[in-house]
Order: sequence, then C-alpha cells, then structure tokens
Amino acid sequence: MALSYPVFFALYTISMVVGVFVALLIFIGWKDMNWRTTLRSLRYNAVYVILIAAFPLFVQVQDILERQFEEGSSTVVYTNWIFDLAGDTIGVLQDRLNYAVLIDFFIIVYAWVFAFITYLVPIFLLVKDDRATLRIYAIAMMLNYIVLTPFYLVFPVTVTGSHPDAGVTPFLYASRSWGQMVTSVDPLDNDFPSGHVSLSVTPLLIFAFARLQYRRMSWFLGGATTAIVFSVLYLGVHWPADVFAGFILAVAATVAARSERIQMTIDRYVRIVSQKLFGEKPEGTPGSKQI
Repeated sequence: MALSYPVFFALYTISMVVGVFVALLIFIGWKDMNWRTTLRSLRYNAVYVILIAAFPLFVQVQDILERQFEEGSSTVVYTNWIFDLAGDTIGVLQDRLNYAVLIDFFIIVYAWVFAFITYLVPIFLLVKDDRATLRIYAIAMMLNYIVLTPFYLVFPVTVTGSHPDAGVTPFLYASRSWGQMVTSVDPLDNDFPSGHVSLSVTPLLIFAFARLQYRRMSWFLGGATTAIVFSVLYLGVHWPADVFAGFILAVAATVAARSERIQMTIDRYVRIVSQKLFGEKPEGTPGSKQI
C-alpha cells in the first residue's frame, strides 16, 4: 500500500531527527554531549545559526525571483550549451546501471542524505562547541549561496532528465513520493553550478582541514559526498559541467572562509549583532576556539 504524501513527509521528518541524534551518539558519544555547553555555544553563535537556517529559504525566494525574470528561450539556449559539453554521457551511464535497487538507493542519497548532512554538521559543531569551525562553515555556506543565487537567476539550466536529446531517464522525478518532495521546492532549472555538490563538498573540505579528532566525521562526509555526486548524475538531475562547477565553487568558498582576514571582517559584524541581541561582549579572536 502506497503512503500518502503527508504521511511520507512526516516519516521523512521523523527519520531526519532520529538520524541526527543517532549520528551525534556515534560521532560524539552520550557522555561527551553536554547540553549546557551546547546551549551556551548556540547563544554565542546565534547569528551564524540564523544565517545557516535561513539558507534553505533563499531557494524559495530565488524561485519567486526567477519567475519574474524567467525567459524560456534563454533556458533552452543555456541548457544546450551545457549539453554540448557532455552529450549523452549520462544516458550511457544510466543504461549500464539501470537497476531498481540502485535507483532507490541513490534517490535516498539525493533527497535524504544531502539534507541530513545539512542539518547534522551545524548541530555537531554546536554540541562540540567548536566555534572556530562553525564560523568557517557558516561563512563558507554563505559564500556558496552568494554565488549560486545569481547564477540560477541569470543562467538557468534545466535538469538532464528534461533534455530531449540527452537520452536521460528522470529516475528521481518518476518516484511518486520522493519526486513530489523535490519538485515542490525545486523549479528544475537551478542546475549550474550544482548546489548539491558545492554544499556537500564544502563541509567535507572544512572537516578535512580541521583537527584529527574529526577524522571519523571526515570519512563519513567523504563517503556521503561521493554518493551525492554520483546520484545527481545518475538520477537525471545534473550535467557533468554542473558537478565540476559545484566542486570548484566549494573549493573557492572553503579557501575564502578559512582566510583570517575574511573571518575577522565578517565576525566583527556578527559580534555587533550578537551583542545587541544578548548584550554579550566579544570573547576572543576568530582564530581561537571559545569554550
């Protein structure tokens, strides 16, 4: 018996909450999770957390703006440009790996694992009270969206599954529940660069450059990101050029966010806003972890 979409979405939400909690138990451990410390960290990083939480809303705002500027002919032209770079590569990939179990697995990777990482990383850093890494993560994600949004507005590229000459089957959108969830928030022409790639590679790079204590988290993010990159190609969502551009964007955003000068500039304004919200005083420089 097929689940109704409201029931499916409720189960999706519950599984996300449970998944994040289980991940915290695995990567941190119950004994090392101090909730008072986490709340203090949340208060100190409130402005960064608000920015991170607001990022998904940018997609909705962007969709509204996109409808105002939408030009169907431009979308076709830009999509053809990207198609010329890859041809029917993805169609060949799908033909070689057209198995129902793989399709279902990578749909879950695309629609669940990606969102799971998006929620897990900031919560993990709050529980660890790693304010320096959380700051880098928030700034890097902000830089990603600063680049992604104008590209999606002025350079619309449709998903591979909608191009008539690509020979690509839209596996993701053919799925009744998963497809409905994705299309309800995605206008299907926000392809270049790939946000799924840039926003998953970014935390991977940040943790890879962080302390050795995050080695297990880095390995997990590495495996999850690899699966996400493959899924966006295999499911008929992104073109190879989208993936490449998304990777370059992630590297650029991470390098910029790790710059002490950029951190100090942004954090100065964040501390001013935070002080007005909570009446707090600056506790240190951007280069040190606050406890």
